[in-house]
Amino acid sequence: MKVGQKLCGFIVREIVDLPDCASKGIYLVHETKGMEVFHLLNDDEENLFAFSFKTPPKDSTGAAHVLEHSVLCGSEHFPLKDPFIRLANQSIKTYLNAWTASDHTVYPASSQVKADYFNLMAVYADAVFFPLLKKEIFMQEAHRLEWDAKGKPCIQGVVYNEMKGVYSSFESAASDAVDSVMLEGTFYQHDSGGDPLVIPQLTLSKLKAFHKQYYCPANCQLFLYGNIPTEEQIAFLDKKVLSCIPKGGKAYHFPKKITPAKIKPFVHVYGPADEDSDTNRSSVLLAWRMPSVKTAMPRFAMELMFLGDILWGDDCAPVAKALLESGLGQDLAPQTSEDVNIPIKSMTVGLRGVAKGNEKKVEQVIIETLTKLVKEGLSDEAIERSCMRFSFSTREIRRFNGPYSLVLLRRSLRGWLYGLSPWATLANKEIIDGIIRSVHEDASYLKNLITQLLLLNKERSLVVVTPSSSWVEKRIRAEEKIITQLLLKTDEEKQKKQLRLLSQFQSKQSPDEDRVIPHLSVSQLQPSCEQVKTLLSSCKDIPLFLSNQETNGIVYVSVAFPVDVLEPEEYLYLSTLASSLVEIGWQGLSWDEALSKVQGTTGGMGAYIRHAHVSEAGQKSSDSKSVWFGRDWLIFYCKVVEEQVENAFSLLADCITKTDFKDTERLTDIINAMHNNGMSSVIPSGTVYAAMRSQCTKNKNAAVTEILEGLTSLYNEKRIASCSAKKTAKTLLTLFERIKKGGAVIHLTADKSGMTCVKKYLPSFIEKAQLGILQAKRKVSDSRFYALTQIPQKYCLRKASKTSEVKETFVIPGTTGFAGSSFDSSAYDTKNCIADEVLCHSLETQELWRAIRTEGGAYGAQLSPDSDSKTTRFTSYRDPNPFRSLDVFKTQMHDLLKKHFSDDEVEKAIIGCYSMEIEPRTPSSTGAMGFLWRLYGLTNAQKKRRLSWLIKIKASDLHKAALRYDKALLNMQSVVLCGQELALSKNAQTTGIIYKLPV
Repeated sequence: MKVGQKLCGFIVREIVDLPDCASKGIYLVHETKGMEVFHLLNDDEENLFAFSFKTPPKDSTGAAHVLEHSVLCGSEHFPLKDPFIRLANQSIKTYLNAWTASDHTVYPASSQVKADYFNLMAVYADAVFFPLLKKEIFMQEAHRLEWDAKGKPCIQGVVYNEMKGVYSSFESAASDAVDSVMLEGTFYQHDSGGDPLVIPQLTLSKLKAFHKQYYCPANCQLFLYGNIPTEEQIAFLDKKVLSCIPKGGKAYHFPKKITPAKIKPFVHVYGPADEDSDTNRSSVLLAWRMPSVKTAMPRFAMELMFLGDILWGDDCAPVAKALLESGLGQDLAPQTSEDVNIPIKSMTVGLRGVAKGNEKKVEQVIIETLTKLVKEGLSDEAIERSCMRFSFSTREIRRFNGPYSLVLLRRSLRGWLYGLSPWATLANKEIIDGIIRSVHEDASYLKNLITQLLLLNKERSLVVVTPSSSWVEKRIRAEEKIITQLLLKTDEEKQKKQLRLLSQFQSKQSPDEDRVIPHLSVSQLQPSCEQVKTLLSSCKDIPLFLSNQETNGIVYVSVAFPVDVLEPEEYLYLSTLASSLVEIGWQGLSWDEALSKVQGTTGGMGAYIRHAHVSEAGQKSSDSKSVWFGRDWLIFYCKVVEEQVENAFSLLADCITKTDFKDTERLTDIINAMHNNGMSSVIPSGTVYAAMRSQCTKNKNAAVTEILEGLTSLYNEKRIASCSAKKTAKTLLTLFERIKKGGAVIHLTADKSGMTCVKKYLPSFIEKAQLGILQAKRKVSDSRFYALTQIPQKYCLRKASKTSEVKETFVIPGTTGFAGSSFDSSAYDTKNCIADEVLCHSLETQELWRAIRTEGGAYGAQLSPDSDSKTTRFTSYRDPNPFRSLDVFKTQMHDLLKKHFSDDEVEKAIIGCYSMEIEPRTPSSTGAMGFLWRLYGLTNAQKKRRLSWLIKIKASDLHKAALRYDKALLNMQSVVLCGQELALSKNAQTTGIIYKLPV
């Protein structure tokens, strides 16, 4: 391929080498229809495509968001109502999603199998260019007026309910407040996701007009990644899309200059809270709007991120440290960040939990600190810390919620959307190296950035966001007013007829539907998988686990101490202990000095708790008699380049042996941050909390999970926060010393050179860290752990009846909800557990999707077996009526007894499960997984048996699984999180005990 070459109507504009991406970049444009294509061609077998469209919002009706949902609900060649979920059910995808950003919409998918990849591309391409956009889909996804079981009118819709969940989060409200100030006067001031109070203004005709304007070839930027030849993909695209479209449409071009309104120097707004929230404490945020830069935008964006990192990127960064030590707030606000993804860039820093009257003092501390930094300069340690962090990021191979190509996609769009070349924002290493050179060669470089971008920048606003119990009430009243207005315009009988037609549409299925979406056959699946090897050795009598991986010169070190030498009641302090160990300083070094050394030497160092349930199969492992097998651990981790291994080991040993918890002020900050972060995570992570709570008395491991990470942890953190910091410090020190006396094991992940390097320094590290021989764990009854999951009665709002359908209900701010249930299922390493997984996958992506998402209006529902602990969990997410969803779930499970599973249906479900079994991993995550496999009795042989059983599952196996589940549901444990109005409107037999959160 060469520049100027013509392919299926496209012309090759440029070909560039991109060593940062280990790829060749090929840029093509269609000569007559204007579509742009950029392909990162390389040797990676995990290919990805992403259709991207510029979709600037005209209002806050959420047209772009509703369209994102709706195009995936049926198209010309795939005239189904749910092709997206069918792909999820039957594809070997490694990623399948779509998202709406503030000014564009993206449809990405990836697969390791070429045939499957093109199946995905065919469905996605047809969806975005030829959607049906039926009236029923609009009613389902956007909004509709309906009546509940009691005859009360309400508004429903998947996007509508999703955004009600977003608007129920205080942290979302705080982020929106900053955006409103920074972006006022531009189209960015509108919520592209949709404001629930505005979404009802969207009509189907407006949605179709929005699609016609923006979803055309000329406005499409297609990103490709992987080893499938460009020519092959272009030919496929021409055949499936471009040859069927007579005209390319018109590309949208963002204005060369976007001029926001004059910034308001001070803004005070309110956000959601429950009636027990402290309304005298606010989040106080100082935000700057950055000057407009075009030609040097890629470097400017990176400069902002570098500057933010060095000023407030962690607690020991100078501005963050000054704010924390000021005593004006509880912890750094989560909105502290740099927004570099749109043309109007901004920087924000602030505090959470600021008392009334101290708002201006927060701004004063920030400005005074910045002024001092310009006058006196930044410390060498602070500079080297950020340089290390940014350099490390260019070297590490990462994967988070999808393939690494997603990172490159987002990075490319950062410039491509706004008129730059698709690769202009991809050369991260080159840009970072240039910034680091400027930092080292020009002493005034950082001072000038602080002066020009922050101190002399008049585009600055102090934003105060206060929790208000009346905020939710006002929105409820506003929603009721909208409903009243809709009722005046609505013929009730006609509307109810439309609802009946919608219900028929949602439940109707033609016999040919299952054959519309292309898919692979089970015969094309391989019953083999990547072999995970973790060798066991020793060094100075300490067990040493070794994982040899191609880590690009990075060494990953784990030092694990058993915590099951403690009493169960002492587990209540483990999260606080793990969170504070590397953050509190140690003998001779203050917390910020220690943290600064760690970050200037490593790519990251910290501690966490690891525990897992050992399956019945795992208990038969050849390792099961080892003293390290099946334990609960406190694990120190460190990732470091080879050149810094000796220094990193020295720091890690000092942290292990010299941490004394004497800095009680710092400990108080850590505890407050833990509690605040936990509370702010309830709305976005409600599903996870409900699931953990529902199974917390299933086994000891489930109880420990609830104690350390679940709703129990929120109440426990509140209790610890109310205690004397001095007393807590003494407790933590005592526990840490006892844990260390329990002995240790070490795990290393590195390439050949890294292993040689680390083994050289390992003996001296073991001596300096005073690592000892492992001791046996304490034998205690599981019931003692179960007792620790009980919620203090002072938080009880209403007691349960003797025969409650739901065990517990927890009241959360807002009007959205979450349901969680758990019940028995088959054991790991059995064919039955594989049948359970296939059945659950089929039910989740078919009946539950239709009944709970499509018809019930929840954002989603999940059904996931955990065969290690012989438990299956059902959850609903952003659910307008989680109590209904629990009933619907039980009905759907019972109906499976009468269901006939066709061979085609079983095959699709097998393929969907197969994709989860073979998901690629990074070298570091493969090493970490291998370590955990050894600790808890998992093997390559078990994995191979799973795949072998999976591809042989029959309909009869699913029927037997349905029978097992029907019996298991008799002992189902359920938990609900929802708003107080919904909770109290149900009787005690429905809700169980109702608790309020520990605000």
